[in-house]
Amino acid sequence: MGQTSLLKIILLIAIAAIILFPLYAIFIEYPAFEKVTTENTSREAVRIATILSSVLIDEAVELRADRLPRAFLRHIQQLQTDTRIIKLKIFNPSGTIVYSTNPDEIGRTNVEEYFQRIVTTGGSRVQEVPKNTMTLEKQTLPADVVETYVPIMKDAKMIGVFEIYYDISAEKNELRSLAGRSTGALIFVAAVLLVVVVMTMRKANALAAEQKRMADILAESEKRYRALFEHAGDAIFILESEGEKAGRIVMANRAAAATHGYTAAEMSGMTIMDLDTPEAAKGAAGMIRRILDGEWIKTELQHRRKDGTEFPVEVSAGLLEYGGHKYILAFDRDITDRRQVEEGREKLIRELREALDNIKTLKGLLPICASCKKIRDDTGYWNQIEIYVATHSEAAFSHSLCPACAEKLYPGFKK
Repeated sequence: MGQTSLLKIILLIAIAAIILFPLYAIFIEYPAFEKVTTENTSREAVRIATILSSVLIDEAVELRADRLPRAFLRHIQQLQTDTRIIKLKIFNPSGTIVYSTNPDEIGRTNVEEYFQRIVTTGGSRVQEVPKNTMTLEKQTLPADVVETYVPIMKDAKMIGVFEIYYDISAEKNELRSLAGRSTGALIFVAAVLLVVVVMTMRKANALAAEQKRMADILAESEKRYRALFEHAGDAIFILESEGEKAGRIVMANRAAAATHGYTAAEMSGMTIMDLDTPEAAKGAAGMIRRILDGEWIKTELQHRRKDGTEFPVEVSAGLLEYGGHKYILAFDRDITDRRQVEEGREKLIRELREALDNIKTLKGLLPICASCKKIRDDTGYWNQIEIYVATHSEAAFSHSLCPACAEKLYPGFKK
C-alpha cells in the first residue's frame, strides 16, 4: 500500500472519528449514565418508602390525613432536610391524597389509569421526568426528577401508595457538563489528528521517512492496545479473606483459568491453596494474615496446574474492601520465561568467564637478550623467542628465511 493511500485512509478515519466520537458520547455514553442515575435514585426512593411504610405499619393506623403518626411526620421533615426529595404524597387505595408535603393537594383524588394499575397489581412505577415536562399526574416541575410510586403493603394487602419526587437536577447537570467536556475533548483530538494528516499529505514526498517512523509507532501502539484489552497476560484473583472460607476463589479472570489449565467454572469452587504447591500452601495462612494487617505483599511462589506440572509465579496481593466485605486482590504472573532467561544469562556469564580464563595473553616488560634475542622467563631460564611466545600465547610459528639471511647463508642461491 502506497504512502498516499495510507494517508487517505487515515484521513477518512479521522473524519469518521470526528463524526462518531460525539455521536457515541451523546447517544450511548450519556444515556447510559442517565439510566444508572435513574436506577440508583429509584432504589433510594424505594428504600425511603420502605422505611416510611414500616413506621406506618408499626403504628397500625388507618391512612387518614388526621391520623398519621407523629413519628412518621418527623421522618418526613427529616427527609426533606437531609435529601433531595422535593415532594412526597400518600394515597389511600381509592386514590385520595391523605398526606402531601404540599398541603394544598390533600384531599385530591388520582383517577389516572396508571394509578389504578398500581393499585391492582401492587407493583412499583418509576419514571424520569425532565425539567419543565409533564409528570404522570399532569404537573410541571422546575427540576429534573424521578417520579416513583411504591405500594404500602400490610399482611399482603395494599393499604396505600407512596409517591416520591426525587430531584436529580444536580446529577443531570453534572452528566451534561461531563458529556459536553468529553465530547469537546474528543472533537478537539480528532480535529488535531485531521490537521496533522492533511499537513502530512501535503508534505508526503519530503517527509516519507518520518511517515514511515510514525506508521511504525502507530502499528506498535495498536499492537500494545490489542494485547492489553484482548489478551491480558496476568492472572487476577479475588479471594475470601476471613473465616473458614479464607483463600476461597470468589472470582478469577480467563488468564488465570488458562494459566492453570482450568475453566472459570471449575476455579470458582477452589481455593488459592489448591493452586499452590504443598510447600507454597504452608505459607498461605501467614500471607493472608499479613494482608489483613494492611501489608501489600509481593513475592514469588510455585503454582501447580491441573495436569500436575509446576511453574513459578510472581504474586502481588493486597486488601480489597467492597460492599462491606474484605477480599484479597491478587495478581499472579507466570515468570517461567523470566527464570529461563535468567538461567540462560547465568550460563552465558559462566561460559564467558571460562573462556576468559583460558585466554593466554602477553603483557608487561619482557627481558630479552640484545645479542641472541632469547627471553628470560619467571624462573630465570633463557628461552628461544618462538618457544616463549608459543608457551605464553595462542600464537604458532612457521620458519623461513628473509632475503638478507638467505643471501648471507646461501650466497648465489636465488629462488
